[in-house]
Amino acid sequence: MVMPDVHAPAPDPAERRGRWSRLATGAELPFIAQLVVAGAVFIATTGMRDDHDVTFGAGFAAAVPRLILLVVLAAYLHWLLFTLPAMALARLLGGPRWEAARGALCAVAGAAVLTAAHAWWVTSLWDVPFVPAAAWIAGAGVLPVTAAWYARHRWLWWGGMLARVGALTGIALLVTALGGFLQVRTGFHAYEPPRLERSQYVGEWVGGGGAYRLSLRENGEAEVGNLPPGKRNSGLWEACSGTGTWHFEPKHESGGIFHRGPRDRVSLSIGGCSFGDWQVAGTADQPELFYVVRDPDGPGGPDVTTLHRV
Repeated sequence: MVMPDVHAPAPDPAERRGRWSRLATGAELPFIAQLVVAGAVFIATTGMRDDHDVTFGAGFAAAVPRLILLVVLAAYLHWLLFTLPAMALARLLGGPRWEAARGALCAVAGAAVLTAAHAWWVTSLWDVPFVPAAAWIAGAGVLPVTAAWYARHRWLWWGGMLARVGALTGIALLVTALGGFLQVRTGFHAYEPPRLERSQYVGEWVGGGGAYRLSLRENGEAEVGNLPPGKRNSGLWEACSGTGTWHFEPKHESGGIFHRGPRDRVSLSIGGCSFGDWQVAGTADQPELFYVVRDPDGPGGPDVTTLHRV
């Protein structure tokens, strides 16, 4: 089915330049689209990274309505704080002569000014570097500003932008789905857990910003400090500390490119603590140990405790 090309009646130049309400028509649509496509790409590439044996389940499905609402609200907030001011600066700096070219250049200049201002605001509130903050803000604003300039240049209504953005988003989602299918079938860059020797697990492991500690010794002794308990519904201050033993359990290699091999495991036996097997994650250069606590009857998702070697 071919979507109709929805245009508004083109007004005369003086009336066209005076309508501020149409400066950023449809700019929120590409913002929503890029978030949807980015989420689809994230899901499609799950097999290329370590998911710590935690996949999307019922908890994710239940959160979808809230995620949609947050995406729509973020789109309109971005429209108000970024795209509309950028197009307003383009309107002030532009003119009737060479309107299309000057409008595009002024929109870029306005977006650059707003990017710097927003990045400065972000760095003043949070401890993040200026350059990465500016890059993320500018990257998220490229498509909305381009769409707003296109809609104003072509004098499109919101429906015309919806047809174009919807078609391009559908194509991007189909390509993403095809890429995800091919990645699963071919095992392209598929993640495999590291295969280490027992001696490589000996040493100090920390997690939770240094709050969790695990010491594995060559003689098989283990000491833990402040590790979260291996069960749900524990007390607020309940934690596991003590000494005991550990045992390394290597598993077989992967069964082929279509199957991720089972992870090697480290079993802990600590008096007064209830743990299952700690599984191996990360890479050979930066290995990790993680433990998943699942509650099939609980409303929340799995709890994952991750430790990395010091």
